[in-house]
Amino acid sequence: MKKILKYINSMPFGFSMKHYQIFGETSSKMKDSALMTPESWDALREEHPNFSIPDDRQEWIQVNEAGVKKDGQDSLLKARAIDIVELLRKENIEKVFSLGVGGAGLEYFIKKLIPEVKLTCADYSHVTVERLKKVFTESDAIVEFDMLRADWKETSTQYLDEGSLCLMYRIDASFSDSEWCKIFSELYNAKVEKILIIPTGMLTMLSVYNRKSREVKWFFKKISKLLCGYVRTKKRFESYWHGLYSQKILILGGLEGFFLTRK
Repeated sequence: MKKILKYINSMPFGFSMKHYQIFGETSSKMKDSALMTPESWDALREEHPNFSIPDDRQEWIQVNEAGVKKDGQDSLLKARAIDIVELLRKENIEKVFSLGVGGAGLEYFIKKLIPEVKLTCADYSHVTVERLKKVFTESDAIVEFDMLRADWKETSTQYLDEGSLCLMYRIDASFSDSEWCKIFSELYNAKVEKILIIPTGMLTMLSVYNRKSREVKWFFKKISKLLCGYVRTKKRFESYWHGLYSQKILILGGLEGFFLTRK
């Protein structure tokens, strides 16, 4: 019976819904009243303490080492990095191109654990990129990069050749279903061989209920909410790369992820 209930709760079908959050006074500075553009992320990095990136290297290191929960991270970031490094070694991966790195806490631990890996950090927020260039000196490259406007064939040649991994960590909410389908189609056409995608989370019946309950409370308390993207079920995720990549499901520091290999 428990297995049946768990299966039902997992929502074993493709489903997506909008994701909302609240940011207090910072909300008024967001472009289009949403966290869906580089400009809004720039404002969040500059104004909100939970999303700011220190411009002092030692402070940035201390934030990472102390496990300060920024960018919505949990306490298992270092454990997650350890699991990822184990995968890199097992698959003989020598280069990592990490997308939407934010404060780059995960990437900091990866580079610390396996310094010989060539690491490129990418983000579409100008503020994020410029701040990281000051503090994350171990990273081999830090680039401004827009996944929807990128020339993936050129990107593949420069960053994702043989022995490379494209890392997508907790960036799933930033794109709609059609945008994700477009991204994976372009990755496939660009001959990107290996991808590791670790979602922020996957919808269940319980999480849908909790999200909607929270939105109702905000409504009655007259708290303004901002669109922060989309959340979806496991089946919806799998539909994006169906027919393009084979998948292996991994648990990485407590989060479920998909290790994808081009067919």
